[in-house]
Amino acid sequence: MSTEAAVLKRKKTTISKGTIKKTIKNVICRPDAVYWPAVTEAEGKELETILHKYRVSIPEFKKPHWKDIKCLPKSERPKQPPVKRVEGLVFGLSECRNLVENQQLAALILENEVIPRAIVHPLLEECHKTSVPVLCMTSLKKITADNFGIATSCLGIKLNILTDLTNKIIEISRKHKPNKQEMSVVNVTGIEKDEQDIEMKESIDNTKIESEVTSNVLHYPYLYRTDKKRVFIPPNIQKEEKTSKDFIGQDFIAISSINVNEGKAYKKMIVKRISNNPNRVKVK
Repeated sequence: MSTEAAVLKRKKTTISKGTIKKTIKNVICRPDAVYWPAVTEAEGKELETILHKYRVSIPEFKKPHWKDIKCLPKSERPKQPPVKRVEGLVFGLSECRNLVENQQLAALILENEVIPRAIVHPLLEECHKTSVPVLCMTSLKKITADNFGIATSCLGIKLNILTDLTNKIIEISRKHKPNKQEMSVVNVTGIEKDEQDIEMKESIDNTKIESEVTSNVLHYPYLYRTDKKRVFIPPNIQKEEKTSKDFIGQDFIAISSINVNEGKAYKKMIVKRISNNPNRVKVK
């Protein structure tokens, strides 16, 4: 019999990362609700059927393994055949932005599930200024990849081309008009100004009446002025001649003395407290 003691197996100690700490961040956000014209499921299917009409044939291309092409020069390596582009469709955020600035965009479709939405907010507001109809469609990336071979979050339609698609977007966009409360600029209307003027006049009249009543009731042994004319007039007052202080010559840049008020009133930014997502999937 062996007298050696049994050796216990040691467990491998793994580095314990512990639980994810909850962090809270203060983020500056917009105070107004951003207009987001998301279409319904039925409206999305109508747009999808029209886009399917302009589907192009996407050639299949299987990428070869690296060991098969590493000995070949770059010019002789097999490349993916080009996909035919549909005339009138514009892909990408920057191209659509350029067309909006040049007033050559008829309509726009955005991805409804784009993250973050702040990427497309400037383009969305630019379209509102230029009265370009915009719709937000779910799974636009997948639809454009299947029909046109390009997955995009921003699909634009040029002017006077693909009129059936443009008319459909205009028809649906009329059902998703923005509310007045969603406008970011705060302007005082003429009616509000008139109401403020009326309230000011009423308050002034009330103070005058109160002062007259108190003056009739209370008597103080002091003299009160009844005339607003100047009492003491010093002799030999000579009015100074107004001399023009304007610069004359070609050695300076003239600045206009007329104040032009072109400012606008905006809402203040707000601060939101955002915490991390402890259930996020980590890529290993």
